[in-house]
Amino acid sequence: MNLRQLEYFVAIVEAESFTRAAEALGVAQPALGQQIRKLEEEHDVRLLRRHSRGVEATEAGRLLLDHARRILPQVDAATAALRDFAVRPHGRINLGLTTTMSGILAGPLIRRAAEEMPGIQLCPVEEMSSVLMEWVAEERLQMALAFNVANVAGLRWEPVLQESLFFVESSGKGKADGGTITLAEVAEHPLVVPASPHSIRSLIEERATEAGIRLNVVYEVHAVSMVRDLVGQSMAATVMPYSAVEEGVRAGRLIAKKIVAPEVTRDLFFIHPERRSLSKAELALRAVLLDMLAQEMPQRDWRPIADRQASIAALERRSRPLGKAWFSA
Repeated sequence: MNLRQLEYFVAIVEAESFTRAAEALGVAQPALGQQIRKLEEEHDVRLLRRHSRGVEATEAGRLLLDHARRILPQVDAATAALRDFAVRPHGRINLGLTTTMSGILAGPLIRRAAEEMPGIQLCPVEEMSSVLMEWVAEERLQMALAFNVANVAGLRWEPVLQESLFFVESSGKGKADGGTITLAEVAEHPLVVPASPHSIRSLIEERATEAGIRLNVVYEVHAVSMVRDLVGQSMAATVMPYSAVEEGVRAGRLIAKKIVAPEVTRDLFFIHPERRSLSKAELALRAVLLDMLAQEMPQRDWRPIADRQASIAALERRSRPLGKAWFSA
């Protein structure tokens, strides 16, 4: 069986006629019939049934038709992908970023992409990690950076970096900046946190449950900016990565203390759909993204994930079903 035979077979079934299929394909009708006979003889099965109105597929023919209609588009896609690698990276890429990552990366990434990859039209999309995972799995986004990937099948993921979470409160209370705080001490404060299923909310509740601690959540909001506003007004404290509150800390409006005993960290993952490989343009953008994150690490409370397999194992213990690790393929 070869691709030409499959193409001829599909054309005949769809046209319901050897004559019309031959005209559409630009092939002599005897040659068309010869290829179908070879296909039937090779597999010892009858694929087409002739009648007064033309031809139709037999039961075996309908089975082959289902497979052929999946195979031929995949061959076309593979051909297009190989052709794409022969030229400069190009095309539109919808990239998902969390609010934190968008604030740090979006502007510089757009500028760098325009300089280094002018053929790529980059379209950043800002959303919560849970939403980004679903949209990547549905292929509404080609790729994304998301925290604590979970509960979504159809993803391929790669651990990128780890960051610590901080207890953040208003500096209006006159307390010293910096230092550390235990999770039990955090629980003594009234907290404003993102509403579920935000990754930070899920993570701190998980760590508190593991430690037998009950958090004092007094406000739930859907926007990180609203969390910062309520903290700035001394209405509550919160838990955030340092990068999300860095500006307020530097300006003296906020105080940030690293959470210890236990330390609360979250992992950032690069994700893309499991059903296909990355295009040349997407691979180029991934390389730029990882390079930019590596450059940002010394300036922020980020660190490489030392044990990538342990990160995946921890992820799989927390929730199923999941997709596949980038490096398992």
